[in-house]
Amino acid sequence: MPPRARGRMALLAARGLCVRYRAPGGPVYAVDGADFEIACGESLGIAGESACGKSTLGLAILRSLQGADTEGELLLGGRDVLAMPGPEFDSGHRWKRVSMVFQGAMNSLDPVFTVREQLLEVLSQHGFEGDAGEAAERAVASVGLDASVLGKYPHELSGGMRQRAVIAMALLLGPELVVADEPTTALDVLVQAQIISLLKSLKAAGTSFVLITHDLAVLSELADRVGIMYGGQLVEFGSAEEVYGSPRHPYTRGLLGSIPTLGGGAPGHIGGSPPDLREPPGPCRFLDRCPEASEKCREPPPKFPTGTGYVRCWLYE
Repeated sequence: MPPRARGRMALLAARGLCVRYRAPGGPVYAVDGADFEIACGESLGIAGESACGKSTLGLAILRSLQGADTEGELLLGGRDVLAMPGPEFDSGHRWKRVSMVFQGAMNSLDPVFTVREQLLEVLSQHGFEGDAGEAAERAVASVGLDASVLGKYPHELSGGMRQRAVIAMALLLGPELVVADEPTTALDVLVQAQIISLLKSLKAAGTSFVLITHDLAVLSELADRVGIMYGGQLVEFGSAEEVYGSPRHPYTRGLLGSIPTLGGGAPGHIGGSPPDLREPPGPCRFLDRCPEASEKCREPPPKFPTGTGYVRCWLYE
């Protein structure tokens, strides 16, 4: 069980979260026994290779999964949203308390409607009772866009402006928590820097984030706590300082070692391929690729506590 984040009340906490997709060949174990916690005003980064379960974890928080069975607890402000009736979650929590910036967000705007029309539709769908026009203007202003953007169609905006517009949509109803799935992917480095700066300012204003990415460099700038995901499991979890400063899991060390550095020589790499989540290996998920594996690793490792979290690895028995 991860320690309470900096001694503050947890805004979001997962306890044994499991997600299994229903498939013709049998279930796909996309998320398996995830435990994590994030306090109010904090940002949690989830990193790992493609197809390791990161996006599924984010979608589970929004209860936006289809064709999947979910188990465990997902506590938002102390209430288990997985056990909550669907209409109650939709009317009182989705987009109002927790919202999401989806992967490939800058291409998710409808090309035949203006930004204003799309923001007003969100407000209408969720029963907003105030001045919808003013709310839309406040939302775009909060992400550094001029009100003139509201009258434009998506094709009239740059990629960075479209990304900001989608973030504005996620912030429209004032959620406490935003799940951002790859918010800087497919943007050039200058626009990436602008989006990172925007997310920092929103965090400073009190918004909590779950940031899902394969880019550890981005997380190093934004995350207070970091979860490293591999084969559907969180194999290491802790404060950003601990995970980056003294990584414990061999997979975490491999990821950090693969980041290119100026004047640091050729980056490292992790050999092999991730496991098939239709038939995940019974022992350690990283066994076949781990350079430090031993006979003990043929047994499933438990979560060994660290200073600020835990690690799934027999090296720390």
